[in-house]
Amino acid sequence: MLKDLTSKSGSNAGLIKLAAIAILAIIVLSGSFFVVQPSEMAGIRWMGGKVVTSEPLGPGVHFKVPLVETVDRLQTSRSIYTLAGLDVYTNDNQKVTIDISVIYQIPGRSVFNLLYKIGRAGAVDIDSTLLPVVRDRALEAFAKYNTLSISDQRAQITAQMRSAINQGLGSLFGVDVIDVQLTGIHYSPIFEASIEQAVKAKADAVQAENTVARAKYEGEQATVLAAAQAKAAVEAAQGRADSQVIEANAQAKAAETVGAALRANPEYTKFYGLQHWNGVLPSVTSGGIPLIDLGKSATKEN
Repeated sequence: MLKDLTSKSGSNAGLIKLAAIAILAIIVLSGSFFVVQPSEMAGIRWMGGKVVTSEPLGPGVHFKVPLVETVDRLQTSRSIYTLAGLDVYTNDNQKVTIDISVIYQIPGRSVFNLLYKIGRAGAVDIDSTLLPVVRDRALEAFAKYNTLSISDQRAQITAQMRSAINQGLGSLFGVDVIDVQLTGIHYSPIFEASIEQAVKAKADAVQAENTVARAKYEGEQATVLAAAQAKAAVEAAQGRADSQVIEANAQAKAAETVGAALRANPEYTKFYGLQHWNGVLPSVTSGGIPLIDLGKSATKEN
C-alpha cells in the first residue's frame, strides 16, 4: 500500500516538472519572436541598455533573446500631431489662440535617432519632443502679422508655419513634415467686441454718407425741376408776349389796310358798314331813323 502511494507521488511530481518545463518552453519560445507591423520599425536593446541591432528592423517576424532583450517600436507611417489651444501673439501685442494639425512621417534613417538619442530610450517622448518646435515656429510666424490682417493672410501665415516647422523638425530630429494646417483661430473677447464696434461704426458712417448723398441728390433734383419749371414759365410768357405782338401787328395791319381803302374810295365806308351790320336798326330816343341808300350802293356795285 505504501509502495503504491510512493509510486503515485513520484509520478505526479514528474508530471508537474514536465508541465513546468513545457510552460517555460512556451514562455521562452513566445518571448523569442516578435512581429513588427507595416506601420512601424523597431530596435532591440540588451538588458534595457545597449542597442544590439545595427539598423531599424522593418515589418515582419524577428527573433530576440527572451527575458533579456527589449523591443522598442516607433510608428513610421504618417501621423497627425494636433496642438489645440496654443496662445500666440501678433506684432500689435494681441493674444490669439490657434489650433494646429501637423501631418508628419518618420523616415527609417531617423528611427534610431528618435528612439535612443533624443529623450528617454523608446518612443515615450516623441510628442513632447515635437511640441516645443511646433510651438516656437507658430509663435514666430504670427509675430510678423497684425491682428486685423490674420484672416486675410491666413494662407500666407500657414505657408510660413509649414516651412518653419518642416525646417525645424527636419534639422533637429530628421522628421519629414507632410503638411501643416491652421485649423482654428480664436480671438479674445475684448478684440472681438472692438471689431464689432468698428464694424458698426463703419456701417453707421456708410449710412450717414448714403443719407447725405440722397439729400444731395434730392436737392439737385429739386433744383433741376425748379429750373425747368422756371424756364418753362419764361418760355410760356415769351410765347404769350410773342402771340400778343403778332396779334397786335395783325390788327394794326388790318386797320392800316381798311384806312387805306377808305381813303382811296369814300364809298367803301358804306360797303364796310353793310358788311359789318347785323341787320338790327339802332335804338334811338330822339331824332329820325337813319336811312341807308341801298339802291344807290347796289347800283354802284353793279
